[in-house]
Amino acid sequence: MTNYKNMREYSHEEFVNLIKNLKEEELLKLSANYGGYPVLFRMALDERINHIPFIQTGSAIIIRNENGEILLQERTDRNKWGLPGGCQELGEDLKMTAIREAYEETGIKIDYNNLKLIDTLSGKTRKNCYPNGDIVYNNTSLYLTDVLMQDIKTMKGDSETKKLQFFKLDEIPKNLMDEDLINSYITCLNKYKIH
Repeated sequence: MTNYKNMREYSHEEFVNLIKNLKEEELLKLSANYGGYPVLFRMALDERINHIPFIQTGSAIIIRNENGEILLQERTDRNKWGLPGGCQELGEDLKMTAIREAYEETGIKIDYNNLKLIDTLSGKTRKNCYPNGDIVYNNTSLYLTDVLMQDIKTMKGDSETKKLQFFKLDEIPKNLMDEDLINSYITCLNKYKIH
């Protein structure tokens, strides 16, 4: 097994040389060390062209407790609140993306059969500029799941998580990353009476 350096320790040339002869399975294993396949792909871009926007597919999840409050994650990289979620891995079902990301970022195990698709959002509201200058437009499938108090006893964040907290809809923080996703949830609540 190859020992890999931290991603920020590679020069661009070193990283390209590392990945150029890897097969798909090896790339997937490597991507697990670097935040997933889309992150691996962005790392392979020459920094002179990392400003070229590209499309990234993923999932986000509304985790709702017994009081109707939703779980938000305060992120370490931006000091903003958002929903648990992230990029789809190669060959991964978008429901599984939501489940995996929820577990990685919150420690909460979600049952595949308890997920409801709320909406798929794309376009300008899903534009994301990363701190390193990468620009992506996310196509995001938004899911909903309800959890019981016993399901959240083991709740814990990962390295991307500064804090996890449930909020009533009228008390959601102003410094928000996923306003469009939360607005979609609220629209669905009102339109389809999702309770």
